[in-house]
Amino acid sequence: MVTIPFEKILPDVGDKEKNLNPTHELILREMRNNPNITQPQLMEIAGIGKTAIQNNISFLRKNGYIKRVGSNKNGYWQVL
Repeated sequence: MVTIPFEKILPDVGDKEKNLNPTHELILREMRNNPNITQPQLMEIAGIGKTAIQNNISFLRKNGYIKRVGSNKNGYWQVL
């Protein structure tokens, strides 16, 4: 019987927070405080442009940190 090391099965378990830069952490914190926050509001708080906010949100969604619940207009951000 061949055993596979746990690290090979789930390589990123427990290391989720290490991949976050300060901007990611700021966005997550703001989304926790206000799930209805908009991208323009995040742009103002973070002091970065629209594309940078979109790229950061895309990263957070792709890596399982956040999820959009509902529509773009009437939905909210769920921090996982």
